[in-house]
Amino acid sequence: MIRWSAITTGAVLVVGAAFVAGSSVPPAPPPPGVGLGKPELVKATIIGQKTGYFNMAAVMRGYKRANVATEKLIERRNRMTGNLMGLRGMYIELQRSLQNEAGKPGTNAKRQEEMARDLVTVTRRIEDMDREINKLLNNKATDIITELYDEVRATVVVMAREHGLSAMLAYPDAVTLEEANNPLIKELKLKPPAAMPFYLDPSVDYTEELLERLNAKFAAGDGGK
Repeated sequence: MIRWSAITTGAVLVVGAAFVAGSSVPPAPPPPGVGLGKPELVKATIIGQKTGYFNMAAVMRGYKRANVATEKLIERRNRMTGNLMGLRGMYIELQRSLQNEAGKPGTNAKRQEEMARDLVTVTRRIEDMDREINKLLNNKATDIITELYDEVRATVVVMAREHGLSAMLAYPDAVTLEEANNPLIKELKLKPPAAMPFYLDPSVDYTEELLERLNAKFAAGDGGK
C-alpha cells in the first residue's frame, strides 16, 4: 500500500457555515499607570473570527484523483512484482534441485558447485530487483502525495476565502458508522497526538463541499493524471 495509508488508503489513520471563534480588534487603551513599573496584562476582545473543519480521512477516501492514483500504483506494483515472483520460483526450484543432487549416491561435485553459483546469482537478482521496485514505487508515491497535497491545499484556500474563514482545520476521524463504533478508533481518539476536535457541529464541517469541489476539478481536468 502506498505511503499515505496512514493513508491509506483511508486511515493513513485516521466546511456549510462556520462557527464563531474570534478576530482580534485593537485593545482599549490601558488604564493610567499600566506599563510603568510592573507589567500588566491587557485582555483583548475577540469577536467574529470564523473557523471551518474537514475530515482528511474522508477526503482521501472520497477524492477520485487519489483513488485513481492509488489504483494505478497498485497495478504498476503488481506488474513489477510479477517478474520478481518468477525469480523467487526459480530460486525455490534451484534450491530443491541442489538438495536432491546432494542426496544422491555418487554426487557430482562439479554439478553441485554450478548449481550453488546459480543459486547465489538468482538470490542477488531477487535482492536487486526488490530494491529497484521499492525505490520506483516510493518515488512515485512521493510524486502522488505532493500532487494531492497541492491540489487539496489550493482548493481549501479558495473555499475558505469564499466562506470568509480565517482558518480551515483538517482532522482525522472515522468515515463510516462501522469505523465510528470500532474500539480501536475510539482508543486512538482518546489519545490524540495533537489538538483535534472531539465534537463538531455539522454546520462547521466542510468535508462534503471540499470533496465536491475536488472531484469537480478532477472531472473537468485530466482524469488520468
